Amino acid sequence: MVAFSQLLAVPHLRLRLVQSGAGDPAITWVSNTELLDLGSYLEGGEIVLTTGLALAPDDRRWRDFVAGLNRARVAAIGFGVGVNHERIPQPLVQAASAYRVALFEVPLPTPFIAVSKAVAELLRADELGAARGALRAHQRLLEGARGDQQPAEVLASLAQATGKHLALLGSDGGALAATAGFAAAARSAGTADTAGTAEAEVIDLDAGGRFRLAVAGDSPLSPEGRSIVAAGAMVLGLALGENHAENARERERWERLTAALLAHRADAHGIGILAPGLAAPERVRVLALQGTAEDVAAWRRKPRSGLDRLVAPNESPAPAAGLERAWQIVADTPGSLDAALAAAAAANLDAVVGRPSSLGDAPHSRRSAASRLRALSPTAPLYTAPRVPAVVWADRDTPILEALLELEGAAPERLGARAADAPGSPGGPGDGARMSRRVLGPLSEHSDARGGPVESAEDRAMLRETLRALFIANGQRGPAAAALGIHRNTLRDRVARIERATSRSVNDPDDRAELWLALRIEDAETPGDADRAGRQ
Repeated sequence: MVAFSQLLAVPHLRLRLVQSGAGDPAITWVSNTELLDLGSYLEGGEIVLTTGLALAPDDRRWRDFVAGLNRARVAAIGFGVGVNHERIPQPLVQAASAYRVALFEVPLPTPFIAVSKAVAELLRADELGAARGALRAHQRLLEGARGDQQPAEVLASLAQATGKHLALLGSDGGALAATAGFAAAARSAGTADTAGTAEAEVIDLDAGGRFRLAVAGDSPLSPEGRSIVAAGAMVLGLALGENHAENARERERWERLTAALLAHRADAHGIGILAPGLAAPERVRVLALQGTAEDVAAWRRKPRSGLDRLVAPNESPAPAAGLERAWQIVADTPGSLDAALAAAAAANLDAVVGRPSSLGDAPHSRRSAASRLRALSPTAPLYTAPRVPAVVWADRDTPILEALLELEGAAPERLGARAADAPGSPGGPGDGARMSRRVLGPLSEHSDARGGPVESAEDRAMLRETLRALFIANGQRGPAAAALGIHRNTLRDRVARIERATSRSVNDPDDRAELWLALRIEDAETPGDADRAGRQ
């Protein structure tokens, strides 16, 4: 970068500063003009040289001239005296002071071409110095690559050479190493990403995306800075790269550990044994992945790092010919879950997300995911193309069952206290209404929704009675239609409307259980319905 003060310091030009600007601006180029409005032709950082040919000494348009150059973010205005004006016009000086634009005098016999050549020499020297600095940085990085240089040391060298903040990211999005200012730089950029990479430039260090280099900062990288970062990326890639045989052995070790965690045969200490220094997550979710055998195999072979390696194959028989399943333990954080689901979708795999649990209780999360596997289509991965992979959440799709599971471990004497004293907890006053509304949607007594499958309050009551009659008839359409006094085709249409309104199927056992419990809870809580609930 060439500063304006460097140009003023060139002795043979004899330039005189008349009005200082805001700071010491950087110079990008020189432009000569006698136009009144040059701003649209500039890019910022230019030295604008003029003799004021178009304006008289007392012309009011000097202010407009300076205002346009200020909007163009010029570095300074150079005024050549002794050609059209013996001295710099006072309105020009006043305008430069008002807009904080640097103004200097170019005396006779100094020609404008001499100023242009001086700026060109300064820019050339600056570029040469930057190139030398980049070369020295390259040499330091390559020398370190010959030894046992740690990733943190490479990041520190890159930060010193470029002035940027850097982080080495694993395949799970977590930072394996980072400079001290990386997190602060990500926060100042306004990123919402928990890893602090949403506003950072990310460079893949290997073909599989196992390691990535994130670069954050307020200003863009210079060409020299980009070459330094590229050299650092190559050094990191070489240092972190391993042969295929070792990758396969490492994958097998992590798969054995994951299978043991899912079967209660290992605990969190196994992670520290395989990866010293890697902290085990406090809360996890187990993901069940389903897709074609080829897609699952490719997903399992994907290069990984950090906790992203907690992957295990499925040991039970495949649900259908050509399909395969696998398991993954993921930290229960938005960033980790989003990254894992995005990787599964990229591999064309459907996913079921288990309930959150501690790592030691991962089998509980696995059981909840396995119970919802029937919600995945056994044919869509084989015969539907293109398609959007499905994601099912075990705890979000069955709110009442999940609330009952939360009460499972509570002491009997505490259950009454929850119901009486804790309105915000499961079992408290009003909590049943919230759970039933989540299941029944616009069919709920507590819902004000109109439109779509539900047209009015009377329509809602009619659909609820239809659903109740279907359950009383044990799902048999004929007896249910007879009890309601309607035709079977009318019942079929009503059932279709109920399924659209609730996003649940009366043919799915989990959905039926949720719908029935939701109706019973509302019957128990709605005044006037107690007798009807008792009869049922």
